Amino acid sequence: MSLAEAVNDQGASARALYEKLEDRVLARDQVGASECYYDLVRDGRPLPEMLREAVRIHGPYTHVPYHERIDNGFVNFVNNDHCLLSARATLHLSKWLPAETAGLPMAQTIWYIPTGLDIWNQKINKAPGHYARGMAPQKSAPPKPVVHWPDQEPERLDGPLRDRLDQWMTLVHRGRVLEAYRVFLGLMQNKPERKAVLAELVFAGLIDLQDRAFPTVPMPPATSPIGRAPRSSWERSSAGTTRMRCSMPGRWISRSVRAGIRPTRWRATALPTTSSSRKSLQSPTRAPRPGNWHCLQIPSR
Repeated sequence: MSLAEAVNDQGASARALYEKLEDRVLARDQVGASECYYDLVRDGRPLPEMLREAVRIHGPYTHVPYHERIDNGFVNFVNNDHCLLSARATLHLSKWLPAETAGLPMAQTIWYIPTGLDIWNQKINKAPGHYARGMAPQKSAPPKPVVHWPDQEPERLDGPLRDRLDQWMTLVHRGRVLEAYRVFLGLMQNKPERKAVLAELVFAGLIDLQDRAFPTVPMPPATSPIGRAPRSSWERSSAGTTRMRCSMPGRWISRSVRAGIRPTRWRATALPTTSSSRKSLQSPTRAPRPGNWHCLQIPSR
């Protein structure tokens, strides 16, 4: 995969450092990737640039064919972006640290990224990493990480924005992964509409919050990329950022939606702040059952 355009403008030194970082990440070499990051810091590379490149390198390998597997009759949830969750926080945490230690938060992210490649195969012990812990170690050399969904070109739709967003959401719920990804890229081509499109992306994550399945807890929506994209520029981060959400077909609607909390009212607006709204949001995911059921009431028609 080629380096981002901004890095190409910085000369051979920066390109060489990022090429080495990519090589060490894909080799699942945590120590080597960390040493590359230290070299980047010593070279004075800006944090947003390093963050963007980390997302670019890892993005194609962070998504999975589906958010769940059925193993021996049990629902086995499959994560897809946890190794990058700390990336967003690095931009905020660095502001609270002295200049000489401002690179430490990103160091944690770089250390974690090589362990999160191709989580689908980690879960079935075909690849090493964080999610293969507790399994018998592999004796042979690990296979290369798999790109489960290839990159796509934008697909533009005609009509009002609301209609186009509904078409995208329909594709997501039908599990039409590549079509949904192409349409989303097309929706993001128009800069004035991006805020509304990202709001719809958050909404898709909210209603994809999975219900509890004994003895598991719900999986949170993968909306963290939205916090990263504006800070690393959409054009330069989209290849890795959007796949983390758009490549996941949405099938499970959370009970909070079915019970009538109606998160559609929150699109492009702030989340509700009243105590009753917070209680209704928290009860399906945090309260013990059956004590949470009284919070979920079917609205009158």
